[in-house]
Amino acid sequence: MEDGYSLLDGVMYALLARLGPHKRQIATGLETLGLHLGQEVYLAQLWREDGLCQGVLAARTGVTPANVTQVIRRMEGQGLVVRRRDDTDGRIQRVCLTDAGRALEGPVTELWRTAETAFLSELTQAQRNALLRLK
Repeated sequence: MEDGYSLLDGVMYALLARLGPHKRQIATGLETLGLHLGQEVYLAQLWREDGLCQGVLAARTGVTPANVTQVIRRMEGQGLVVRRRDDTDGRIQRVCLTDAGRALEGPVTELWRTAETAFLSELTQAQRNALLRLK
């Protein structure tokens, strides 16, 4: 490019390169639990607040409602969640954890904690503090 910018020199590239091995670690661990990368984010939302409607899940995860429908359909097939019509408004479908979905909270949380600890161990305290300010 004319202005000399290269994505290889950017902050995002550096961050993604650092996160890559940890993302693979999480993906591998999730596979052993019968999950696909990304499903844990939906589960985490439901562990925090079970019975969310699909629209809220879409907003909280930053994806389209159509994407949520696909993911939830797959998770429903895996026996992790069930969809139920809202008691007061039948147009709304709530996503509820099954016992199997609830049981994954401990193992998935520990998997993420381990990966995060490994990632943070590679950073200086100043770098960690800067990342925490991004929240």
